[in-house]
Amino acid sequence: MVIRTFVLNFAALVTVTMLHTVSAYAEDVMRGTSNDDWQGWGVLTGGKGYAASPMGQVHYRDIGPRDDAHPIVLLHQSPMSMIQFAEVQNALVELGVRAITIDTPGYGNSDRPPHQPTIQEYGNNLVHVLDHLNLEKVLIAGHHTGAQIATAFAANNPNRVVGVILHGAALFNAEELAGYQSRMGKGRPRTPVLDGSHLTRMMSFPMSSQEQKILDAKTWLAITSFIQGPDIGHYAAFHYDMEPDLMAINVPGMILADTEDDVHYIDVRVSKMRPDFKYAEFSDGNLLEFMAQPEKWAKLAAEFASGIEN
Repeated sequence: MVIRTFVLNFAALVTVTMLHTVSAYAEDVMRGTSNDDWQGWGVLTGGKGYAASPMGQVHYRDIGPRDDAHPIVLLHQSPMSMIQFAEVQNALVELGVRAITIDTPGYGNSDRPPHQPTIQEYGNNLVHVLDHLNLEKVLIAGHHTGAQIATAFAANNPNRVVGVILHGAALFNAEELAGYQSRMGKGRPRTPVLDGSHLTRMMSFPMSSQEQKILDAKTWLAITSFIQGPDIGHYAAFHYDMEPDLMAINVPGMILADTEDDVHYIDVRVSKMRPDFKYAEFSDGNLLEFMAQPEKWAKLAAEFASGIEN
């Protein structure tokens, strides 16, 4: 009986020791049972909340110094989510800038709107998020569809904005809009298939760079394409005449471009339409390049923000 009790107590001690060791190890390297450093949604740690709006609950992440009166609001492309700007946002905070990412309604963790929105409606809906956060004015920045929403917001809510950053300024003319509209709905379906090609085809998106950060960005593009429902953001983008709103903006602006991006020639066109805006070629890569160079993007944005007279 004594021996049996000793054995049981020893076994319990070994088990507790092993559990403690495993726990300590997991906490030390934060990998759990994984053997890699993929952070997943962990890059979005902190600052998350929801704002009520006519389009439903809008998911946001607000981090950085509270005394920053005019934070940068970051708007993602379609089909993506705030994850696209996650590392940029973290880098901005490292530079002492308050940054807010927003999931466009219908994407990420935001509600799907009750109807198909227009870009102008998307832009005006941001006012409800700013009111929720008690913010009077912001520097608004967006990529592709996000650039369109930023443009509409800045043009139609001039008293709520101090500046605008357009990365991949998708200002389509009538002919281009007609072309996109004719191709809508003709892509491959997302319905899962046995061989998994509904996922792997997303990784074949043509990019000249195959560095790890680009592969990570392409993975997020694939993941978010399946998280969303109908791609209502692109529908809105392909029915938006951006020119009147672009020309109505009366605050400082900056255009960022990537030379391999399909809309690069449009960025050049927009820069000629608004020669008062700063223009910079961010990279020789494609539309996901800034996800691979978040510190560079954050530095450019912070420098632009510091030069605005508020």
